[in-house]
Amino acid sequence: MIHYVKITNFGPVKDEVEINFEVAEQVDEDAYEVTMPDGRKLLKLAYIYGANASGKTTVLKAFEFLRKLLLQPIVSKSATLDFEPFLFQEAPYEQPSRFELSFYAEGTRYIYEISFTKQAVISEKIVAYWSAKPTEIFSRSTDMGKRLASIEFGSKIKVPVRERDLLESNTLHNNTVIGAYAKTNVDIPELEKLDKWFNVFLLGMISSAHDLTETTATLIDQNPMITRWINTFLNKADYQIVAVNVSDSNDQIGVPLDDAFPNFGNRFSNEGRVKVTQSNAGTYPFYGGPSQRRIDFIHQTSDQQFYPLSILAESSGTKRYFGLGGPLHELIHGARLLCIDELETSLHPDLMKHFLQVFLLNAKSSQLLVTTHNISLLENQDFIRRDALWFSEKKDNGAISLYSAADFDSATLRKDASIINAYRSGKLGAKPNLGSPYLRDE
Repeated sequence: MIHYVKITNFGPVKDEVEINFEVAEQVDEDAYEVTMPDGRKLLKLAYIYGANASGKTTVLKAFEFLRKLLLQPIVSKSATLDFEPFLFQEAPYEQPSRFELSFYAEGTRYIYEISFTKQAVISEKIVAYWSAKPTEIFSRSTDMGKRLASIEFGSKIKVPVRERDLLESNTLHNNTVIGAYAKTNVDIPELEKLDKWFNVFLLGMISSAHDLTETTATLIDQNPMITRWINTFLNKADYQIVAVNVSDSNDQIGVPLDDAFPNFGNRFSNEGRVKVTQSNAGTYPFYGGPSQRRIDFIHQTSDQQFYPLSILAESSGTKRYFGLGGPLHELIHGARLLCIDELETSLHPDLMKHFLQVFLLNAKSSQLLVTTHNISLLENQDFIRRDALWFSEKKDNGAISLYSAADFDSATLRKDASIINAYRSGKLGAKPNLGSPYLRDE
């Protein structure tokens, strides 16, 4: 599970911002909580609110970018890293960006630090907390002039010189060590464990435009036992839908995968890494729509008759909820982190809340990080806990700040105060600055 992530000089982030899943001491609710072997309690769910263009999505994009860095290593020395630093500063491309990720893998806490520019990974380091004191797994540095990486393993990590040299030679200046390890024929148990964990746990980001129907259909196709679970889940979106049928089809064409829309069907597979999908239209990945399969929803009417209806004829909300069903099933039955941008897209507020409740009450060690504009969630003091509630706000210099509702003192937000009223009144910030609705032609 993720403990915290710190981000510096990434997109609209200039100075370090942090989102932390650690439970605040003063909060008693336990539906959100998972206790780690060392006693630290972490949250399963965090929300980010903020105005449009306030940088809410940046934290989600950071996880997606980190996943690509670790699991999809660049193969060309001339390629640059796919991100932009904070651009409202002098010589922005010369300033290093930095991530720090604290996480738990198989009960052990790790801290991963990485510094990079668009041209190269400058340095990275991983330490493990097998005891109270950190043990270094490896540290890496890059000679920027020669564009050569150097890797040093900690004193407790025994790696034959030949294997270290082979890994080092495969670690391009624009690759991470974990990324290079995945394409190198060596066996280093500590790196193997981390590679598998990153592969399985980091699912990356779903955008509001991301169509997940093919993802859920693929999961149903791979495991028919999921069908009954999806049927019950889908019935909450439309009481007339009693079942879903997924079958092969030759007449429904998918949409080619854009870089912004990763192929989540492959991310849920055991292998985890992105693969290419075969289709009638050619060989390329798909991001959504019923591309290779026919998806029909079975509706039961008041006269007890059953009628199949193609997913293409269903409402946007029903399609969205069906698409989210597959990922939710995997979150509940595994250990994953999924980031969803604008979760409320096409969903009724009550349905969105129900989705979150299903996750909280059934997931054991997965985490959700969502952005949303749905302030109706803030009305329920028993549902939203303050240490899970984050706000993103753009400052005058164009950079963003990120802060938690738990950061406010009692003078601003009393323990018994209404969160939604405090937010609406502007006490918590992270609201759009709106002027008069009257416009004048000059």
